[in-house]
Amino acid sequence: MNSTLFPSIREPETLPTIDTTSGAPPMLSNTPEEEMVRGIWMAWYECNVTVLSQPYPTDGGLYCNSTFDGWDCWNYTSAGTRIYHDCPTFLRHKYGLPSGPAFKDCRVDGTWLTHPDTGRTWTNYTPCASNKETLQRVISIYYSGYAVSIILSIAAILIFSYFRQLHCSRVTLHKHLFITYVLSGAAWILMFALMDMPDMVKENKPWCQALHVLTQYLTLCNYFWMFCEGFYLHALIVFAFTSDKRLLVICYVIGWVGPLIPTTVYAAVRGSKPELRHGCWSSTTDENWILTGPVVLSLLVNFLFLLNILRILLSKLRAVNSNEAHQSSILIPLLGLQYFVIPFQPDTPSPIYDIISAVLTSYQGVLVALFFCFCNGEVINVVRRKWKLMRERLGSVDMKRSNTFNVSLLETTYVPRATSGNGSFNRKSEEGSSSAKDCDDMCRTDPFAMPYTPVERNDLDSGEV
Repeated sequence: MNSTLFPSIREPETLPTIDTTSGAPPMLSNTPEEEMVRGIWMAWYECNVTVLSQPYPTDGGLYCNSTFDGWDCWNYTSAGTRIYHDCPTFLRHKYGLPSGPAFKDCRVDGTWLTHPDTGRTWTNYTPCASNKETLQRVISIYYSGYAVSIILSIAAILIFSYFRQLHCSRVTLHKHLFITYVLSGAAWILMFALMDMPDMVKENKPWCQALHVLTQYLTLCNYFWMFCEGFYLHALIVFAFTSDKRLLVICYVIGWVGPLIPTTVYAAVRGSKPELRHGCWSSTTDENWILTGPVVLSLLVNFLFLLNILRILLSKLRAVNSNEAHQSSILIPLLGLQYFVIPFQPDTPSPIYDIISAVLTSYQGVLVALFFCFCNGEVINVVRRKWKLMRERLGSVDMKRSNTFNVSLLETTYVPRATSGNGSFNRKSEEGSSSAKDCDDMCRTDPFAMPYTPVERNDLDSGEV
């Protein structure tokens, strides 16, 4: 038993000295530490009334005496037996949900088992805190998931911003979605780091509460921009002549302004209740449905968009952007699945449930970055072409082209060649058409020409320039 996890056994007289004549519990504010003190006081008071005041059994058997160990009350127990109690509820503020009941051993000589280090009567509360290890594992998953999501999202933003061939309304939506992954992921990492500093959580300063509200706002922005992806795609397919600029303005309002409404309502409602203002607002309350409700609604609407898009694509009534439309319409409704498993959270602690929920929540940015950027065919073709061009410039291709050009000049003695107005030989650009083809599926905009000069070429010229 690790003595650092559980305090030394306290006798009743070491508890706070409070007037008990009225029979009312002490009036304390609802910080986790003070709620724990309040719970201990109430348990001790009840133990004095119901157990400690009872006489020793007179049936002739050997019993361990009734006792209050500082956290819980234990009745007379037959020698050589083990007695189980549910973990005190006030321990959950510090150690989370228990994995099993606490227990206490009455030895065969009628005395309670003592701790080998302290020599004092000892109760095994290990199952009440064993969930702490699982909690740390879950938090580690959140840290890693948000960190990887931030890195990949930043990389995707840089790729979309660097290549002009990818500049279009559709990609603009992608970039805003990635921005929300970066901001919300960073905010959640700060929140988890703050939870590891109990002193700051106990102080419950305004900036700490503001960080909680900001984190909730950025999380809502993330899901609202997921909704914008589905909304834009649905409008593009169903209403073929809709203006891209008008759709972008609508998405800007939905994605950045829309989350302000539920966030403001949530902050106002929770801030108006003193019992919910402790611990940097980190505890989950019924008021959280003010935030999760709009998220679930947006996911349901996106699912309806999916059904309608698939109906149109399967009937082949319209084929606008069909490849990406089919893929995106499937991906967007699948995001946010953790909100659909919330109602099915088990009553008893479940490490499997907590780990699955952590993975679904924190690694969403990774999935979106892989789908929209790193595994996207148009993006891969553009990057591959740029890489090939850079290799040609750094290699010996320039020397080969120079030699080929000199040979072609000698051939002009035998093959008539047409010249341009200034007497120079020219060639048509092939890169521009190829780039336009690759970008057409993603952007549906006019192609951007590569840096070659388009000119005429004579039909008699069959050699390389």
